[in-house]
Order: sequence, then C-alpha cells, then structure tokens
Amino acid sequence: MSITEQLAQLALQLGVLLFASQLVGKLVSLVKIPSVLGELLTGIILGPYLLGSIGLPFFPEGLFPMQPAETGIPVSVPLYSLATLGSIVLLFQSGLETDFRTFFRYSLAGTMVGLGGVVVSFAFGELLGHCIYHCGFMDPRALFLGILSTATSVGITARILSERRAIDSPEGTTILAAAVIDDVLGIICLAVVMGLVSSGDGSAEGISWSKIALIAVKSIGIWIGFTAVGLMSSHFFARFLKRFHSKTTYAVLSLGGALLLAGIMEQCGLAMIIGAYTAGLSLSRSDLAFNIQLRLHSIYGFLVPVFFVVMGMMVDVRVLTDFDTLKFGLLFSVLAVLGKIIGCFIPAFCMNFNRRGALRVGCGMIPRGEVALIIAGIGATTTMVLNGENVPIVDPKLFGVAIIMTLITTLAAPPMLMAALNLPGRGVRKIKPDALSVHLEYPMPSQVVIDFLVRELIVAFRQEGFRHSDYTKDYTVVNFRKERTSFVMMVGTNTISFECAKADAPTIRSIFNETTYELHQNMEEIRRLSLPTNMEKEAYAFDNVVPFNDDAGLSLEQIIPENCALVDLQSENYKDTIEELVRHLYRCGHVSNYDECLQDVLSRESLASTVMDNGIAMPHAKSATVKQLISVVATFKNGFGILDGNREIRLVILTLAPKDTDSPYMQYVAHQASKLCKQDSLEEICNKPNGKDLRTYFL
Repeated sequence: MSITEQLAQLALQLGVLLFASQLVGKLVSLVKIPSVLGELLTGIILGPYLLGSIGLPFFPEGLFPMQPAETGIPVSVPLYSLATLGSIVLLFQSGLETDFRTFFRYSLAGTMVGLGGVVVSFAFGELLGHCIYHCGFMDPRALFLGILSTATSVGITARILSERRAIDSPEGTTILAAAVIDDVLGIICLAVVMGLVSSGDGSAEGISWSKIALIAVKSIGIWIGFTAVGLMSSHFFARFLKRFHSKTTYAVLSLGGALLLAGIMEQCGLAMIIGAYTAGLSLSRSDLAFNIQLRLHSIYGFLVPVFFVVMGMMVDVRVLTDFDTLKFGLLFSVLAVLGKIIGCFIPAFCMNFNRRGALRVGCGMIPRGEVALIIAGIGATTTMVLNGENVPIVDPKLFGVAIIMTLITTLAAPPMLMAALNLPGRGVRKIKPDALSVHLEYPMPSQVVIDFLVRELIVAFRQEGFRHSDYTKDYTVVNFRKERTSFVMMVGTNTISFECAKADAPTIRSIFNETTYELHQNMEEIRRLSLPTNMEKEAYAFDNVVPFNDDAGLSLEQIIPENCALVDLQSENYKDTIEELVRHLYRCGHVSNYDECLQDVLSRESLASTVMDNGIAMPHAKSATVKQLISVVATFKNGFGILDGNREIRLVILTLAPKDTDSPYMQYVAHQASKLCKQDSLEEICNKPNGKDLRTYFL
C-alpha cells in the first residue's frame, strides 16, 4: 500500500471513528452511562476482531484490518500513534486540573493506596496462578498473573474525574498519585520477573537482586527528580511563555514540553503518561494553567476519544467463545476487581478517608486497560523453559484470560466509579485545616444575588491580573492564580467563601468590598433609569408577530401540552387565577412543587405587573420546579374573570421556564404577546368552544 493510500485509509478511519464515538457517547449519556464507556464499546464493535475486518469496496481486508502479529498490536501503527498522543493529552490535562496543594497534602495517602493496591492485587493474581497451574509461587506464569493484576489504566479514571470536575478532590488526587506509584512498582515487578526468566532455572537464586534494586532506585529517582525540577521551574517557564503574548502559543509550547517529558520518561524506562502528568502537575501551579486548558480543549476533544476507541479495538472478544478460558477469565476478573478495591480501600480508610471516600478510591483504581495488554504482550513474546522446551510465558489461553480481565475491568470501572461519586457527602472523615491558610465567608440573601455578585467578582479579580478556572452552575469552585499567589472561591447555596493564604486575605477583602460598593452604586443608577411598570408596557408593544424558533428543537406543541388549554375559568381575582393555573400544572405533573412554583410566579409579578391593556395577562417566571419551558392558556368567556384595577381580564397565559437550563423563555413570551396585540383577536380566542381549539390557535 502506497503512502497516499495509507493516508487516505487513516483519514477514513478517523472520520468513521469520530462520528461513531460521538454518536454512541451521546446515546449512552442519555441513560446516565459515562461517555468513555461508549467510546470503549465503539472500539470493540469497530475493531479488527469484529466489524473492522469485514471486506468493503476499496478495502478488501476491511477498514480496520488485523495487523501482522510481529507488530504486537491489532491496529495500524499510525492509528495507534494517534491514540498514544491522546493518552498524553489526557494525562497532561489531568495534571493541569490537579490542585498541587491538595496533591501534596494527599501524596502520602496516594503512596499508601498505590502500595496496598499493588500488594493485594499481586497476591490475588499470584495465588490464582498457583492454583490453576499447580506450580510454585516463583513460576513465571503465576508471577505474570500477579503483574497483570497490578497494572492500573489511569486514563479511564482521569476521564471520569475530569468530566465530574473531581480531579482536584481528595479522592481524585489520591487516585492519580496512587496510579503513578502503581506504574513505578509495576515496572519494578516486571523487572524482577524478567530477571527470573533470564536466570533460566525458574528459581530466585539466579536473579541479580542488586540489578533489580538499581532499577527500583532509578525509576523512583527519575520520577521524583523530574517532578521536583518541573515544580521549581514552572514559574520561570510561565514567564517565558508570557513573552509571546499569545494564549494559543502558551498552549502549543506547553503541550510541546509535555511531549518532550513524555518521550524522556519512556526512554528512561517509565511510561509516557507519567511524564505527561508530571508536566501538567508542574504547570498547574502557574497562572497560565487555565488558559492552557481552554486552548487545548479542541485537541482534547479530538485525540482523547481516539485513544479510548483504539483501546477498545485491542480487545479480542473472540476469547469469550472458549468456555475454559471464559471461566478462568471471569474468576481472574473478579479477583482483579476485589484486589484493587480491598487493597486500596484499607489504606485509604486508614488515611482519613471515610467508607464513602475509600470506596471511590478503590473503584478508581480498578481499570487495567492498555497497560495490562502491553504486559500480556511482553509475556507472549518472552519464553521460559518448561519440561525441557521453550514455551511462551503467556500462552494463547493465558493471553485470552488477560483480555477478558482487561475487558471486564475496563467496562465495569466507569459505572462503579460513577455510582461511588454519586453517593452524597464528602469522602474524608474530617477536613484538615491548612495552618497557612484562612477561610473568609460572606453570607448572601438569595441565589440571584450570589450569581450576580460572583460574576462581578470574577471580572474584578481578572482586572487585578488574576487568571481563573471556569464557573458554571455544575461546578461552583473557582481557582484564581497570579504568579505565585493562588486562592479558591467557593459558591454555596447562601454564601460566598474564600480559601487563601493569610498574606492574601487583605487583598481579597478589599476587592470584595470594592465590588459590592460599585454594585450598590450601579443599582441605584439602574433604579433611576426607568420604572419597571413603564418598561413592562414597552416590552409588550409589537407591530408584527415575533417569530419563534428554538435551536434545541423544542416545539410549541411541547410547550403547550394538550391538557394545558382551559376555557371558561371562574376565578374571582388575579391571584386566584395564578394559583389555579399553577395547581393545574402541578396536578398534570409539569410542576414538581406547587408552593415553590407559586412563590416564584408571585415574586416575579410583584416586580411589575404582566397585565396588558387589552384584557390579557401573561404572568411568567423562572422556577426550579419545571424541567422544560411549559405554558398553560386560560380564557374567561363570560367576561367577569379577574380584575386588575379597572381592567377586565379575559385571557391569561402562564409561562414557566427552568432556572438553570437554557430555553427560549422570553422569545416564546414575546411571540405569544405579539399575536395578541389586536383587540379583535381576543374576541376570537375567548369564543373558542373547547381546549383543543384554543390550543390550536397558539400553535
């Protein structure tokens, strides 16, 4: 195949892969399953072991054909290379999202968790190999099963933690620190087994323990050394980047640094993802971390799904057809899951985590992924002497067992971790205060005031030169950094609080006070600008019908359900009408809490009446009691209806919109109001004989 044909095939592979992964990811997210699981399933289905090898026009061997055995991987080298870049970007981004102070605080816990997970998992795998093969504990086959049990694929966990904004939580930082320890210890264990095999007699006597000790010291020393150098030089590197005055350049050069460190780590015998995470963790201390994350978002969205789909392609599901292999693999998988949960739960529980937090840590360490497959591949290409013959340590049956264990732990980990993260409450028994930090807390009167003030505070801190993480309705912790200064703003249900160094507290207090002073002055100017009553009248003055178009696909039929058009109501005043309409929506299941919804509508009405001059009222409000934009229409055929001053009201349209979800709220209100501007339309509407005809008029 020529280079042009290879490039064309790669382009087609990536196109199919991206479309399929996004589609399946969207489908599984609808049933509350992590998108990473959908990407893994996409890879399994499209991979060379299933649909990928089916012949197609111009591709007689399939779009994702099986590669020759000598390559060591079932997918093409270019596709695997892109997937490897995806893993580097994923771990680099995870490092950037990690709060270094939290990481340092829980580094001891991470070390103990990593050790516990390795020891228990290795013991379970070793014991299973001893029982299955009836061999000694130093037999390379049993030892390889132990090593396969220890490997942790932190990419899957990091993806879920990132989506849940939990990487900088105590559980998240502990898992990532433990995963690094896992990789280092895994390399040492693999070196021990390879040394045993090279001795030729299957005993521990021929192993060069001094060489093994040297490998251990070298691995740990390289990791700690590069981490220390990175942390000490991160601010100097950030100053260097700022000379380019381009946020895109920041991101490109930072990613270049991560690739350099990943390559160096691989050459030193460690995994590339360790280098990528170390680079991200080092830069997480700088104030450029947030800009880098934002600029790398598109690259992340492209390469990371490729990584998980390709990882799914490496799983040979055909081994499930052999009963003995399947039985052995299922038993090995159960022990692999229990080994990580038990081995990580116990030390986490002893290191200030409660049962909830320890379970989260244990579940986060379950996936084995590509790491186990790589180790299995090494075993499959390494021979040992057995009964006078050279045979592979990992024979085809054992390799199938490794694939089953990889498949099950990879697919089981995301839902188990999500379930553990969804458990209410924090994961530590008590929050240990930082002796060098202080806590500033400001009570707030309402959520509206909080949202308004938080956005103004972010602008104020930005004007002072601080860079910050995103603030959204789902993630209410905002990190601020400027050079060596960093602090956290936490937005609660009725408070705004700050966690900062003692030296930074006066600056934060000053900015907070100045922002509130400016807001108070601006509100006074807005109050003098115009009366709400006059503004409301102007809002409902239309010359033409305002078109309604919702990009999300919400139709008028969905906004006004069939049971939400009422004729000839008998209410005696405006408040009773609103109460009756809210009660109707509650009874029909469109409103979850009657009292809360009614209070939201009446509070909005108290600001300015929504009664128009032509006998029509259009009360509306945002409320957390509804899940989508909903409206109910009611007429008063006999004309007594409700009175607002001297105006007789004959038509009421009540509209409710969710508080925290984007919806064409005011666009819909304006659309319906524009249709009702002429008096002759009111008579036509009020004479509708039934709810069906009334609803049809507004659709």
